[in-house]
Amino acid sequence: MAYDPDALDWRMDARQFARAMAAARLLRPYFRPIYTGFEGLRGQQGLLLVANHGLFGLDVPLLQLGVYELAQRQLRSFSDHVLFVLPPVRRALMAMGVCDGTPAVAHKLLTRGEIAFTCPGGAREALAPARDRYTLQWDGRYGFVRSAIRAQAALVPLAIIGTDELYRQLLDTDAMRATLPGKAIARWLGPKYVTPLYLGVGALPLPQQLHFLAGAPIAVPRDPAAADDPAVVQALHAEVKRQTEALIASGLAAREKRRQEAPPGLAKLVDTLARRAAG
Repeated sequence: MAYDPDALDWRMDARQFARAMAAARLLRPYFRPIYTGFEGLRGQQGLLLVANHGLFGLDVPLLQLGVYELAQRQLRSFSDHVLFVLPPVRRALMAMGVCDGTPAVAHKLLTRGEIAFTCPGGAREALAPARDRYTLQWDGRYGFVRSAIRAQAALVPLAIIGTDELYRQLLDTDAMRATLPGKAIARWLGPKYVTPLYLGVGALPLPQQLHFLAGAPIAVPRDPAAADDPAVVQALHAEVKRQTEALIASGLAAREKRRQEAPPGLAKLVDTLARRAAG
């Protein structure tokens, strides 16, 4: 049978989620996550978390863990349709609570009161040059706003600090597109999926501390038909972006303060080395 994301139920299997959270806990000593504002995620209403995009989604398991432990909810995340084309990859993603990011799937989850996560910047933001770290590239990305309005789900701005330094970028996207592997990827998947050349601890990410900062939920208009009003959608989009940028600025400032106030020791040494390695 052909794969049709909109025809699936997309309910999370409790045992699979428990296994995913057990695996996420193994990552905690390496990334030392901090969670701010997660008390506002409690409850039963549909919520759509909207964040800056990190490299390869490596921050998602720890974000799910924070929501699970602090808000007692199972966070679902949306990903690009291209990742769901191959059945083995699709099964692995679904086992971790990742969903195909179509409007119909988003509506299904949010209208039944689930909490979900998306990064409007997509691959363009995730694979941006190092000089554009923590710069939101959401222009023209209005789908998440329309989905939230139609499902009557509040929007929650979220900043993720540390995710842009998990790897050092050796060659940016433009440089990679000029290489033979880059040209092959562009022909097969499309130019936007050409990935910069990265270096971490070998293939592993650098041990950057991750800080997740959630803002207060932003209510959407009570009339679902407002999703078809460009003025309403653009105004809400601008507000969510503004608040997310403010959270990013706050998180970056807090990180710098922690670094300056950290006492000498192994933790400070690891942080210093990781920061220098990221460039």
